[in-house]
Amino acid sequence: MTRKSRKSGGQTATALNQETVKSKSTRRTSDAVIVPEPREVTPVVMGVSVSERSFAQPRRFVLGTIGRFWGNVTRDLPSKFWDGLIPMAALVLLTLTLHMVAAPIQGFWGISGLLVYLVALLGVGIVLLNHAILQTHSEIVQGWSGLASGSVMWVVIILSERVGGAQVPGATILLLLVVIALVSTILWKSVFPIGVKFFVLTVFLAAVARLWIGSQQAMAGIWPILNQTLVISGYVALGVLGAIVLWILTLSRERVQRLWAALWGWFWALQALAVFLGKLL
Repeated sequence: MTRKSRKSGGQTATALNQETVKSKSTRRTSDAVIVPEPREVTPVVMGVSVSERSFAQPRRFVLGTIGRFWGNVTRDLPSKFWDGLIPMAALVLLTLTLHMVAAPIQGFWGISGLLVYLVALLGVGIVLLNHAILQTHSEIVQGWSGLASGSVMWVVIILSERVGGAQVPGATILLLLVVIALVSTILWKSVFPIGVKFFVLTVFLAAVARLWIGSQQAMAGIWPILNQTLVISGYVALGVLGAIVLWILTLSRERVQRLWAALWGWFWALQALAVFLGKLL
């Protein structure tokens, strides 16, 4: 009995000691000073509090947009120049040069010299068209050859009116467009290689540009009030040309896509040149 009473007395003493320790710890925690966490101080503008996050989010959005834009520009930058911008500029310069050289040749050697010049251009166009259909070349080389051949052939068609001494009428150009459209619709997918597609579309778009600007110039000669429409179409062509350049730099993914964009840029450049230089190409 004495041992059991001793054990029970020891258990009660330890229980009392634990309760005193818990009470002391609770007192210490209650006596401790709770320091509040620091809060963000929001600036006040015109009596309205503005958080820094409201300034940071638009800034991050703008910086992120600029970063993505610059990343798209710098990606495949050599290809964007060699397959998009340089072919576009080369086509415009080639068309202008071949068209401008005809005047001094005709002035120095007459109609016979101009005829020899056109025959030489026709031979160059055929050679380039031959390279456009060779399967040994890559698609880019075939596209380059098709673009160059189409622009040379178009200059031959336009300058041939000087040999006969009469201007190519709009009805003839419209008939040419209809023939090209019908033949291309039948042979586009099954027969035409990519070089021939570039060749056909180059001649077709050049004829469309000449017919469109020529009809506007003729109508402006009859009704002078339509001169404003002609000028507006020139600015529209410049705007579309700028959009094509921006698309090549930011959104183009493949080399062939950039070459097609170069063709369309040349088409709109022809219209702008015809409006602001006053010469149909």
